[in-house]
Amino acid sequence: MRDPLTWSFPIGQIFGITVRVHVLMPIILLGFVLREAFRKDVIPNTWIDALVLMILLFLVVLLHEFGHCFVARMVGGEARDVLMWPLGGLAYVELPHVPSAHFLTAAGGPLVNAAICLGCGLTLGLAFDQSWQPPWNPLTWMPYRQDANGSTMLTTWSGQQVNELHPVAAVLVARTFFVSWILLLLNVLLVGFPLDGGRMLQAALWPHAGYRQAMRYAIFTGFIVMFVVLLAAFFLDAVLCIFLAFFIYTACKQEYFILETGGEESLFGYDFSQGYTSLEKDAPPPPRKKRQGFLQRWLQRRRHLKQQRELERQEAEERRMDELLQKIAQQGKDALTDEEHRFMKRVAERKKIDRSQ
Repeated sequence: MRDPLTWSFPIGQIFGITVRVHVLMPIILLGFVLREAFRKDVIPNTWIDALVLMILLFLVVLLHEFGHCFVARMVGGEARDVLMWPLGGLAYVELPHVPSAHFLTAAGGPLVNAAICLGCGLTLGLAFDQSWQPPWNPLTWMPYRQDANGSTMLTTWSGQQVNELHPVAAVLVARTFFVSWILLLLNVLLVGFPLDGGRMLQAALWPHAGYRQAMRYAIFTGFIVMFVVLLAAFFLDAVLCIFLAFFIYTACKQEYFILETGGEESLFGYDFSQGYTSLEKDAPPPPRKKRQGFLQRWLQRRRHLKQQRELERQEAEERRMDELLQKIAQQGKDALTDEEHRFMKRVAERKKIDRSQ
């Protein structure tokens, strides 16, 4: 039976990328909606606003992950899957082992958020009878209704706050900006592994310090970010910040272990959060012969499953390579599509690296 922590279900395939949703994500999103619905002294129908906000969050996070995937393909890599889970998304891609490819891929997600914010800001300023400011301060702007009539707070460019029943489209655009702006700030300002800012920091230091030392700097910065997030959790009374801090700690600790033991598995992959996929990597052997704990048994099962998937992937690649070579023999190399050229190049480079090792 598969480990419950890996349970997910596919919801479709877009541009050749399979989108999967972790079983916990809809549960947690529903929990946020229900919390607003049953909050003490809640304004009627606030749960509708919360539901809209959760839908926008899901869509914006998905676009963020597709940003990573599309940039990965542009730099010569390949994107296979996107996993939506409670703390964001994971983009599973393969990248060339060069700093520029990793930096650009890490920046792809925040660039999508910046584009969304720019589009929403222009729409708020130009598309309505009144020119509205985007909600720049996510700590002070309330995305929910202010009274039973459904009034919301928007601010004009002159600085006047207007609390009234605004057009639905204007409120929807403001909420989209709100969600994308938060994601952009989190991933850029929190410059520590495994967030996008930490990934970009590691890639920027890579040419000067080398891959491993640059990753160490990003990991140590990640630990500092973890403490900052914990402080924010106490001051803002935000439960999700506690989970985010634990997630950063787990990711940094696991990646540090991989570096110290000489592991190279993280060189060719990128995801939003190495803290999730890193649990698939080799676990340290037990120091003494004793009964393994729950975490050790879980890591061992994950390692075995990963080895199985790797073997299946290699076999599938071999079969496809044979098919493409036969296609070249029959129709010529020009008959290959761009994706087929990238596939053959990627497999050839991987085989070259395996032989050099």
